[in-house]
Amino acid sequence: MKINLSKIFDELFPINRSLLGEGYDKSLKILNRYINLKKLKYKSGSQIFDWKVPKEWVVKDAYIKFKKKRILDYKNSNLHIINYSYSINKKLNLKNLKKILHTIPNKPKYIPYITSYYKKNIGFCSSDNFKKKLKKGFYDCVIKTKFKSGYLVNGLSEIKGKSKKTNLISTYLCHPSLANNELSGPLVMIGLYNRIQDWKEKNFTYKFLINPETIGSLCFLKSHGRYLKKNLNSGLVLTCLGGKKNYLSYKLSKNENSNLDRLLKLFKEKKIKLREYDPSEGSDERQYNSPGFDLPVGNIIRDGYMDYAGYHNSGDNKKYMNIKKIEDSISIIEGVYKNLDLTLPIKRFMPYGELMLGKRNLYPTTNSDKTRNKSSDNSMGSREELNILLTILGYSDGKKNILDIIELKRLNPSKSFHILKKSLKMKLLYFLNS
Repeated sequence: MKINLSKIFDELFPINRSLLGEGYDKSLKILNRYINLKKLKYKSGSQIFDWKVPKEWVVKDAYIKFKKKRILDYKNSNLHIINYSYSINKKLNLKNLKKILHTIPNKPKYIPYITSYYKKNIGFCSSDNFKKKLKKGFYDCVIKTKFKSGYLVNGLSEIKGKSKKTNLISTYLCHPSLANNELSGPLVMIGLYNRIQDWKEKNFTYKFLINPETIGSLCFLKSHGRYLKKNLNSGLVLTCLGGKKNYLSYKLSKNENSNLDRLLKLFKEKKIKLREYDPSEGSDERQYNSPGFDLPVGNIIRDGYMDYAGYHNSGDNKKYMNIKKIEDSISIIEGVYKNLDLTLPIKRFMPYGELMLGKRNLYPTTNSDKTRNKSSDNSMGSREELNILLTILGYSDGKKNILDIIELKRLNPSKSFHILKKSLKMKLLYFLNS
């Protein structure tokens, strides 16, 4: 399937999304064209560990009028009101209006994105430049919203592999018109889903989860936590992947020992920098790594959180979030998963004795100085590669995976994965899929 990510972005960006409700459901429906999503529903008021699923927030209208003219209008930007603001219909003087009009003084041209999901609040948002131009007088301040019981919806899709062991790819969908901080994750997920689906072979099972941030991942843990504790190989939260930087940043899981953690530590790719786990910042990986679950889930970003001027404000738009960077993120992460898919335990087809490599054209048939540095003319190119092959074969006992062997014997990661693929193709080794 040929996918136009730019077109999908343009369709999603104007929608007013929140934790649950019409905007979120509409967005999920659009994404479902490209990812076959099963809906998991959680009713408003449901107790989810220490949290409760909130009510659905419905916005009918919101504006500020001065001298009968709308000077601020929700219809022009869905950032103009606090997300989950309750209703107001009052005439306020300038002093009182400014008390409920939120801005970012150090970023005067941007409209802030502000939420108040779990505490009743009220307010408008505007640029600081707009606020400074307001004149003395009275303003008609109107917010028409209501709250009703509804359902929080998670979208879940699965691509089955040979093993039940699962790699979870997770992202969130709950912000209104924000680009990098909202839509980059789902767009990258669309790309990864369709590419992994096209792989000829998949050793691991892949689950793709789209949820409202924090409360959505907690809901998923409530319903699928036992499955994840039993079957999760590694998890990855996608967020803020469309910025300006020329590299990605991977946040290790809390225990820093998942197969994904180990893989990225070994390769030390220039395109992916590593950072330590920190429960005080981040996204849904905080819930997956929380006590009681301690799941091996990291997060990957390009320009994240406070790294760019448009974070959580109207500066986070398509002009800032380059679609080419989204495509680059997809390619980099897919490359990681192609290696991660090879980290099941490995075992030899012939379990007893050292394999005779000579008859497979993998070992010099003549023992001399001329052949000492070669394995064979048309197979392994050097003695180093031959030694790696012998080492991998020697430790493939059905208990260790390729990462275990590389770490144990300090092998070259790139050459080891290359030789592993060759050994699998030649049916010297196979994966244990249980």
